[in-house]
Amino acid sequence: MKIVKISTKTMRQQIYDQLKKNIISAEISPGQIMTLQGLAKEFGVSLMPVREALWQLESEKVIVIQSNKRIFVNMMRQKEMEEAIEIRMILEWRAFERACERMGDSELERIKQILDSMETSVDKPKKYVTLNSQFHSTICSFSDSPMLTQMIDSLWARVGPYMYIAGEKTGDQSFPMECHRRIYEGLAQKDKSKLKKWLFEDLKWAARFIVPYIENGD
Repeated sequence: MKIVKISTKTMRQQIYDQLKKNIISAEISPGQIMTLQGLAKEFGVSLMPVREALWQLESEKVIVIQSNKRIFVNMMRQKEMEEAIEIRMILEWRAFERACERMGDSELERIKQILDSMETSVDKPKKYVTLNSQFHSTICSFSDSPMLTQMIDSLWARVGPYMYIAGEKTGDQSFPMECHRRIYEGLAQKDKSKLKKWLFEDLKWAARFIVPYIENGD
């Protein structure tokens, strides 16, 4: 795992952000053991900011800190994943709906740039899934709803690692790519019905691959 050393006054937040990013992208995989001392050494900082960042991640159920100080990325059961995806549909649809009402030409252009990058990355699973996450999070950021965005972000930290793992297993991204094109069209046309339809199609497609992965324990 590659971690950039940090030396700013917002050390705890930066450590939290980077750990969360590494967990979402499966750089640190579900169930993987970490140590406080090991993380502090990799970040090049003292124990305290790392401990505080870990406490925050624990409060969001992204990691588990056991009484024996054993630290690992939380693993999801099939039922939990199914529930997480259902909640994600509800929350993301509300964020997308709000974004649709607020987005102008500059915001649409930003989404189009990400979409174009996704088009050229369909044969690179890890890069594609990273851009997929960016596509969704950028739209949510235009909802002008910080609390809603924070809830979605916390949910992504639980679901994200499995998105990467499933993405590498499936290979073919033609259908989700089509979903993202239609989502963009829905935003551009202010067509909420189309937007909702293709957002849900995208999330249901992801669920069909993620849930069996958890069930089979591959």
